[in-house]
Amino acid sequence: MLDFDNSQISEEDKKAFAEIDHFDELKAEQGYDTVWSIETGIKPLDHAIFTNKPRLVKYKVIKEMGATFDDVTYQTFECMAENGTIGGLWRAAESCFKQAKLELGDWHYFIENFEVQEDGSLSLVTGS
Repeated sequence: MLDFDNSQISEEDKKAFAEIDHFDELKAEQGYDTVWSIETGIKPLDHAIFTNKPRLVKYKVIKEMGATFDDVTYQTFECMAENGTIGGLWRAAESCFKQAKLELGDWHYFIENFEVQEDGSLSLVTGS
């Protein structure tokens, strides 16, 4: 076990660690593989990020790499988020991740953003 003086940790870092711990607990409760990595503060699953309506979440991943960066084949996985809450969006992102993992072996399990598209759908941004 490491022994260090945690009084040296900034208040900002303490808040960040508390938020990570909060979402780790929610991840375990939900039985998810994905990690909520969007800075929202310590909020419950019913906290709204977007307006309260269903939103299509799309997750575009690389299916095959060609000889150059311009020669790439993509595949898109989709799931309807029941609403714009953290819980609704996370559930949809989890579904998209699991679809991609099953078909392509995806390993990008950090949910980093949802980008609003012109058609109103959300593009899931992940990281590893």
